[in-house]
Amino acid sequence: MVKSSVALLCKSTSALKRHKIYEISEKYLKEITHLYLNGKNLDELGDEMALCQCLTVLYLYDNKLKSIPKYLNLSQLTHLYLQNNHISRIENLNSLEKLEKLFLSRNCISIIEGLEGLTRLQELRIDNQNLDPGESLIFDDRSLNSVANSLICLDVSGNKLDTLQDLSNLHALISLNVSNNSIQSIHDLSTSLNKWSNLKEFHIQGNPVMKTARARDVIIVTAKRLEILDDKAISEPNRQFLENWNQYKSFNLELSRCPRNRQITLGTKPELTDLINQEFTKVSCKL
Repeated sequence: MVKSSVALLCKSTSALKRHKIYEISEKYLKEITHLYLNGKNLDELGDEMALCQCLTVLYLYDNKLKSIPKYLNLSQLTHLYLQNNHISRIENLNSLEKLEKLFLSRNCISIIEGLEGLTRLQELRIDNQNLDPGESLIFDDRSLNSVANSLICLDVSGNKLDTLQDLSNLHALISLNVSNNSIQSIHDLSTSLNKWSNLKEFHIQGNPVMKTARARDVIIVTAKRLEILDDKAISEPNRQFLENWNQYKSFNLELSRCPRNRQITLGTKPELTDLINQEFTKVSCKL
């Protein structure tokens, strides 16, 4: 068992080099803002963490922690890095009211919960959890609703998800990574995209739905503000081309559903179809 200590904490801050040895004390720990405890083989944190009252950034990745430690009075913490541990549950975060970034990638978490009170959380990375066979990541509605107004970046890639409907309420999202999951329905995808009106970056490669004909086109037309799709920038001419093509198809579909006499009336106005074709051709030439 490897447990943290006052000595280890003192050695794990970049400010150590700027202080003489006799200055390293509990008083010093009360002043540090960044603590580097990553890769220390830790499986437990001691009560001495309570001394770090001014801590804003805590690196605890690449350890052997089985649970999120109780951070006592770390009320100033804004960044918490816990990726690549053995954590199975999100807990003990209620007191971290200023937390903005939470990294939990490559752990053993099956339910996204315990986020109540994190009203300032902007970024959550919980990708590639070590899930049991047949299990997929589950979302607690109460937790998601707690961060719906603040969360702008979410990574849930590699978690065997087959739907995105549970994420629909996250209306503030700007960047979303759902790559390498099991999403199949283009209708389900379109419904969710309509809810994320601020989305600018979207990663969905490695899902069965992307094998659907023109899936990429559907995403671009649906997500009006999207700028990057699977690491590829979306040009404005490309977007305009697809939107015009979508409008043209909608026009033809509506026309086919009209009564016969109305079709004849519309058919006597070839300038309408010509106008659509002209716009379609102009945008095509820009590509």
